[in-house]
Amino acid sequence: MLATTHLLFALILIGWFGLDRKAAFATLLFGVLIDIDHVLGMAEFVTKEGLENTLNLQAALSSDVQWKSLLHSPQAILFVAPVVLGFRMVLPLVAWGAHLLMDFVQTNYLGIGSPAEMFLMGVIALILLQMRRAEFSANTGDTSMRGLFVHETMRTLTLVGSLPVLRSVKRWIAPLGNLW
Repeated sequence: MLATTHLLFALILIGWFGLDRKAAFATLLFGVLIDIDHVLGMAEFVTKEGLENTLNLQAALSSDVQWKSLLHSPQAILFVAPVVLGFRMVLPLVAWGAHLLMDFVQTNYLGIGSPAEMFLMGVIALILLQMRRAEFSANTGDTSMRGLFVHETMRTLTLVGSLPVLRSVKRWIAPLGNLW
């Protein structure tokens, strides 16, 4: 699956179970960030196949580059389970298992970048949006999508404003808040 799909699923787990930062990070680490090996594979692919083939899906699929690390195999349970259970967390193990399952379904049934895969990602995104909307509505009483959108925009601006390097972005985006 696309990393976006894995991220959306991990965010659903984090939101559903109300995880603290430590557990949320571990869930994202084992559910999403194990895909960092694809970036390393891309570096090897560019070295072997050239920069002109980076957007050629057929060249990538036919290349002998190792795109996935050991963490993408069921044998990784021998590493993942002790680490996760040692920290007394189960959801990162669930996220890792879901990651493997989604990749298996994509490879064996849906196809890479297929319309069915995009549909599944859309369904997962809608589930996450509905969860955020229900949480926002319970906290504020506002059931509108506009209210949720403005709230999320302000949360993002606050986050960006707290990052020293990105403060200039906040000054550029802040006037857009008047449009809402």
